[in-house]
Amino acid sequence: MKNRLVKILVILMVMGIFTGCSSDANQGSTTPPDDTEKVKVQLYYSDLGNEQFVVEEREILFPKDHDKYSIVLQELIKGTENSDYRSNIASKTIVYGTMKQSNDLIVNVSKDFCSFGGSIAEIIAVGSVVNTLTSLDRDINRVKILVEGEELIGPSGNPRGFMEPFDNNINQPEVSKEITLYFCNQDATALETEIRTITVAPDISMNDLMLRTLEELIKGPTNSDLHKTIPAEVQVNSVVIDNNIAQVDFSIEMHTKHWGGSTGEGMTINSIVYTLTEFPGIDKVKMTVEGEPISIEHGPIEEAIGRH
Repeated sequence: MKNRLVKILVILMVMGIFTGCSSDANQGSTTPPDDTEKVKVQLYYSDLGNEQFVVEEREILFPKDHDKYSIVLQELIKGTENSDYRSNIASKTIVYGTMKQSNDLIVNVSKDFCSFGGSIAEIIAVGSVVNTLTSLDRDINRVKILVEGEELIGPSGNPRGFMEPFDNNINQPEVSKEITLYFCNQDATALETEIRTITVAPDISMNDLMLRTLEELIKGPTNSDLHKTIPAEVQVNSVVIDNNIAQVDFSIEMHTKHWGGSTGEGMTINSIVYTLTEFPGIDKVKMTVEGEPISIEHGPIEEAIGRH
């Protein structure tokens, strides 16, 4: 009888052991639940020197009927697991949600996203979002980033809008921009516009774009029926924007090389004012030469000038 009981206890113990093993095996199983899907995604970060994008592959569980774009973006924000990679997105950034529009995707994040550590870091942070989301879904061609519901503003002062995938080179190739220049007409009685296309860095600031525009104005018109308004020797020392006023400082050649005359002075002043007030938010222009008020013909002009 005792032997029989011992045999039964041994059998029960063995069964318990295998049951436990089976339970442990199930707990360690990598098989996702029926309501989730395991997907390998590509997360874009940068190398330690912020010189190029790098890709980190990671497996993520996607619950069914959930916003997969938000989930991937949250995973990206967690940061890289590779010590040789660098994340440029603040870990406190919150993803409010995404919205797909045909082949475009709009993402809305918290203001923490804008805690960039410089212009290069900004390019990488923005590019990492765009490249990660476009690589996740081949149907997504462009991505627009909203910050607290408002479009992300670039260094130029303009909304970034919808963005296509960034090139692997952090130093993005130049982009084309149209600018409007004002030159003197053939009779020297009025100003006429000339639209010119220039190439600039994609993250150019408004100050630098205005400086570049003035340099194009100094080059003179390409239209033979128009005439230049600024001596070719003149250089732009600086452009500063303050309370809707563009403050521009020119080199001494604005005085020493100018052809003079009341008409010439008027054309020079007005061509600068009209050209720069083409920029959004610029109402007036204040001009100086080597830090002193501009004085071509009728004495110093100390006040900021608007269109008339």
